[in-house]
Amino acid sequence: MMKHWTRLWWIAAMSVGIGSVVGCAGSPSSGAGKNAPSYAEEAQARAAQVRLTELNQALAMASNGPGGDLSAHDYRLGPGDVIKIEAPQVPEIQGLRVRITGPGTVNLPLVGELRLSGLTVGGAEQLLSERLSRYVHQPQVALFVQEYASQEVTVTGAVARPGVFPITRPRTLIEVLSMAGGLAGNAGSTVGVRTVGPDPQTGEMAAQNLILDLRDLVANPNANALVLRGGDSLYVPEAGTIFVDGAVANPGSFALRSDMTVLKAIAEAGGTNWEAIDSNVRVIRHDGSGAPRELAVDLAAVRDRGVADLPLEDGDVVIVDSNTVKKGAVTMWNQTLRVLSLRVLYR
Repeated sequence: MMKHWTRLWWIAAMSVGIGSVVGCAGSPSSGAGKNAPSYAEEAQARAAQVRLTELNQALAMASNGPGGDLSAHDYRLGPGDVIKIEAPQVPEIQGLRVRITGPGTVNLPLVGELRLSGLTVGGAEQLLSERLSRYVHQPQVALFVQEYASQEVTVTGAVARPGVFPITRPRTLIEVLSMAGGLAGNAGSTVGVRTVGPDPQTGEMAAQNLILDLRDLVANPNANALVLRGGDSLYVPEAGTIFVDGAVANPGSFALRSDMTVLKAIAEAGGTNWEAIDSNVRVIRHDGSGAPRELAVDLAAVRDRGVADLPLEDGDVVIVDSNTVKKGAVTMWNQTLRVLSLRVLYR
């Protein structure tokens, strides 16, 4: 009887040891117990926070760069602004202070009505100079904003403090983001800008919609070249979402960064399990063209041979297939453990 118990315990111990090896190979989180997913989630949250902090720090540094101090000469005039005119050759308007009316015009001696709303101070000077040139040879004109009306820029989306912000001079895109408290934790890496500028074909002022990568902006010495004025708006979209499923340590959904690839997505999911087939990874993509497409990725070739990785898009599903034999082995050892444990307990 004693020999029987000794043999049974020896088999159980061996099964536990082998099962543990297979289980550990099958899942990096299995050896850590039930708390492993929380560690992975913590690591992912930390990585996301580091990315956000670094981007916000870069934005703050860029906003203090040489391009941050823009001249009032670039301020775009609007209704309610009060301007002072300096034109020494034209006594009729020299030193004149005038408020831009609701329709955006001023009425001046000699030149009559001028539409100044939407023009920069420099543009308004040029327009007034052209009108005065009918009466004066090469007139010298300077305009100064005496009172700024409530011109505003609007910031929405994934920022710390979305809202409407008054400005009294042109502001760079990065300055405006800083006014809104920087990026929120769910922010992506792009920003949409709606501004008004001269149409390259007609030369007339027209609305322009731009999509910019924030990392390019902070890395570019000329990042501050994009100037925002009253009436312009910014939108920071939330980061997209991708999904990782199959033979990975922690399947689930993850924030889509602009540089996210299949290899990086699987790394965020804790890496592949022991039973994963690295050469058979699939990406299911819904691109609005009808039925979803399936894109094959050889993860082993990407990781080991430098083959180009596949960039991911919002809504992509990454599936890592399993080797059925290895998966069966893991299941078998788990079942063996369970049976032997019961036999030991109830013998």
